[in-house]
This record gives sequence, structure tokens and C-alpha cells, in this order.
Amino acid sequence: MDEKKLIEQQIFNDTSAYQDIMDLPYHPSKRHLPMEQLDRAAQFAPFGALDGFSTLIKEKSENYARKKYSTAEQEIHIMQQLNYLKTHPLKVDVNYFNDQSGYYEHLKGYLKKIEPQKGRVTFDETSIVIVNIRAIKKVPTCNRD
Repeated sequence: MDEKKLIEQQIFNDTSAYQDIMDLPYHPSKRHLPMEQLDRAAQFAPFGALDGFSTLIKEKSENYARKKYSTAEQEIHIMQQLNYLKTHPLKVDVNYFNDQSGYYEHLKGYLKKIEPQKGRVTFDETSIVIVNIRAIKKVPTCNRD
């Protein structure tokens, strides 16, 4: 049995608090017609937006299970490297955690911009969350004589 059904069973199966009114007859309103079932269901439609939300959270948490979180010193080092790259255009290999795939990936390119207020950095056309960067290394250049 799934978790939702188990919780519903625990909540709604205990009717002891309502024993005094359980057997009272139903008295339909004399002033109002009964509400149509579609209209009654429409009242609860906004809550339908929450369906599948727990599944989405579970999928995202599975993606982040492989992420290795940086220490403060590592984050400072990465920021120093990024600030250096602002004034020294070098081709670098960036090892970063891709939160869409849930894996670490490599990107080779040049620094385009740093957006500290957004916590993002852009290499060529790819925008990366700064705290997802694990390492930045200079790409060796080949000098042919």
C-alpha cells in the first residue's frame, strides 16, 4: 500500500470522535438545491496542483544523491579562480555538477560572465551554478613549431 493511502487510512478510519452524530438522519436544505458533483469537485481543483509534487521532490533528491558538497575553502578557491579568469582569458576545463542529469560533467570553454547576485557563471553558452563547480583547470595548449 502506498504512503498516501496508509496516511488516509490512519486519519479517516478512526471515527470514534463522531459516534454521537453518525446515525443522525440527513436533512437536505429547503432553501438551496443540492450542489452538482462537478461544481463540488471544482472547489477542490486548486489542490490538484499539488498532485505529483512529492514525486518531483523524490526525483530531484535522487539526482542530488551523487553530489559532493564543497567546503568553504574550496568555494573560496573556485571564486578566486573565477575572478582571475575575468582578467585573464584562458580556456579552462570546468568539472561541475549538472543538476538536470544528476551527474558531474566537464565543460571546456572561456569565461563569459560572472553573476554573483544570481550565484551563476557562464562559460561560452553554458550557465552553471557557482556552488556546483568542483574544479577549474587550465586546458593545456599545443605549441607546434
